[in-house]
Amino acid sequence: MNSPLNDIEIIFSRLRLSAENGLATNHSQETPDKKYSLAKFVLGEGNRRKGLISAGIHGDEPAGVETLCAFIENNKFEKFADEWELTFLPCLNPYGYEYGSRENYEGKDLNRLFKENPPPAEVAFAKSVLETPYELTIELHEDFMSPGYYLYQKGCQPEDDDLGGKIIRAVENIMPINLNSVIDGNPAQGGIMIPENDFNSMDWWPMALYSFSKGSKMCLTLETATRFSMDVRVEAHLAAIDTALNCFSGKS
Repeated sequence: MNSPLNDIEIIFSRLRLSAENGLATNHSQETPDKKYSLAKFVLGEGNRRKGLISAGIHGDEPAGVETLCAFIENNKFEKFADEWELTFLPCLNPYGYEYGSRENYEGKDLNRLFKENPPPAEVAFAKSVLETPYELTIELHEDFMSPGYYLYQKGCQPEDDDLGGKIIRAVENIMPINLNSVIDGNPAQGGIMIPENDFNSMDWWPMALYSFSKGSKMCLTLETATRFSMDVRVEAHLAAIDTALNCFSGKS
C-alpha cells in the first residue's frame, strides 16, 4: 500500500483553531486501515441567510480544502458574520485527500453517487447535511485538464443567472478563464457550463443536483485549473466565494 501524501488531521487541527463552535466529527468512514472523521462546522449560527461550502469530495483536488482553511484563517467570514450562517464540509473524502485519489478507498467516485441506495458513508453524511435547504451551496473542485477557471450553476430564480458571470469577472484577473465552447463534455459559454438535460432524467446525480432537489436555491460548482500554483488556485476560489456571498447579501 502506498504511503499517504497528506495528513487530514493537520487540516482539522488548523480549522479547530478558528472554528468558533468547534469541529463536529460525529460521523466517520471506516477503512481496513484507518477510521476517518467526516467533519463539519458552522459559523454565524442563527443568522438569517443559510449557506453551505464543501470541498474535497475528490481527494486529488486539494485546493478546495486549502481554500476553506484560508477562508477561516484569514478571517474572510468576518464581513458576512452579521448576515450569514455558513456550514462547512472541509473534506468529504478524507481517504482520497490523504492518498491523492479522486475516489474513496473503495474506488468510488463519490460525486456520482447521490442517487445510489444505500450510498457510501461519505455521501450519506453529505446528504444528511443537505436535508436543510440552503439559499446558496458552493462546491470547490479542480480540473487537471482545464486551461483555466470555470463553473457550473443551477438556480431556481432567473434573476440569479447572472451570478456566474459576476464570479467569472472577479476571477479573470487572478486566473485565466476556460473559454472553450465544450467543457467536460458539456456546452459552455464564457467559462459557465450550460446544463441541457432535465436532471430528473439522469441516471446519477452529483452533490449539486441533489442539493437542488432538496430545496437549495442556488448551487455552484467552482473549478480551478491545477496547472496553476496552489496560491493562485486558492486566491481564485476565495474571490469566487466572496463574490457569491456578496451577491446574495445584496438581496432583500
